[in-house]
Amino acid sequence: MTMHKVSRRAALLMLPLLSTALCAAGASAQTPSPGITDTSVLIGITAPVSGPAAALGGVSRGIELRVNAINAAGGVKMADGKTRKIELTILDDAVDPQRALTNARRLVESNKVFALVGTMTTASNQAVAPYADEQKVPNLFLYSAVAEWGSEKTHPWSMSLLISFPTEAAVFVEYLKRFKSNAKVAVLYLNTDMGQGFLAGLKTALAGTGVTMVGSQATTSNDPTVDTQLSNLRATGADTLMIATAPRQGAQAVRYAAESGWKPTILMSHASSSVANLKPAGLDNAKGVITAQFLKPFDQSKVASDPGLKDYSDTYDTFKPRFDKIDTLGQQGYLIGDALIHLLSTIKEPTRESLMRAARNLDGLSLGLLMPGIKVTTKSGVDGYPIESLQLFQFDGAEYQPIGEVISYEGKTPLPD
Repeated sequence: MTMHKVSRRAALLMLPLLSTALCAAGASAQTPSPGITDTSVLIGITAPVSGPAAALGGVSRGIELRVNAINAAGGVKMADGKTRKIELTILDDAVDPQRALTNARRLVESNKVFALVGTMTTASNQAVAPYADEQKVPNLFLYSAVAEWGSEKTHPWSMSLLISFPTEAAVFVEYLKRFKSNAKVAVLYLNTDMGQGFLAGLKTALAGTGVTMVGSQATTSNDPTVDTQLSNLRATGADTLMIATAPRQGAQAVRYAAESGWKPTILMSHASSSVANLKPAGLDNAKGVITAQFLKPFDQSKVASDPGLKDYSDTYDTFKPRFDKIDTLGQQGYLIGDALIHLLSTIKEPTRESLMRAARNLDGLSLGLLMPGIKVTTKSGVDGYPIESLQLFQFDGAEYQPIGEVISYEGKTPLPD
């Protein structure tokens, strides 16, 4: 009896303390992460806006363009009822992974950003991702298409928005199976995880087909030309050339193939196939190039009838960014900015965890610059690849024209053996 009275008294005495603890826990759950206030959210980008891959800087400028537009409209209305402007900081890493990591540290620890967005290149992301995991900072919609970014277990705080290179290679093989079933393929690839991932995916996709790979040559971003590699590939007797390189090497390969008299069927990765990137090759030389895209090619004649293109075109004309309107790298950046704005608009708690959770559970998100029939879908623990469909296009000397229907690998991104 005495023990019962003491326990009851102790319980009554503990109630105020328990109530205080529960209130504190509730408040803690709502405590904003660094980089976000009631009126602003800080976002950081590390990108190669100088150096041998400076063309890729168009992605960061595309993100900036979309951010400028939403800020001019008053900011992002988030699900907690507050409207916030995005404060964007872009640091140059000159495509140096160690510098990219230094930039990420500066952005997180000094600038106190809420998230990193659009981190450029595979090597830089491989340097930044472990740090993002350690700090529990989202490294979202990074610009790298190697398949590893689809693994939530491997990279819990990093996620790409690009279609994976193995998927792109599989789509190219689908094209050849339909239209050139006995093709002999030569491959020019960037000697990084980008090109190696494409090559591995290609070998897997070719298994059991009549298409054969007769040769491959590696290049680097620092190679002054790719003439030697193209000469070696031409000597294999290939009638088809696949290009998975950075933009400059891609343009050089197209020019060499045309001017040498080789003239193979050319299938070029989206990473280097924009019309702006083909100009150094000579647009006449690029006629017939085939690529696969998830973005709508910019066509001024279609702006009036396409709300997504109109929004992009009007925003471009208003803010006049430092990239060509037809540059798909700039468009990809604009798409990343659009996806970021959507994510921010959906989160009810101003925390990094909430942002990452939203990114891992995108349910058929439509964005204005995506091709019809292509949506952004993820499911935590099941599907870490936001875009898994592509539309084939062929360049007619002035613009890209679609070939057939969208080829989809939704929920089944093909991974190399």
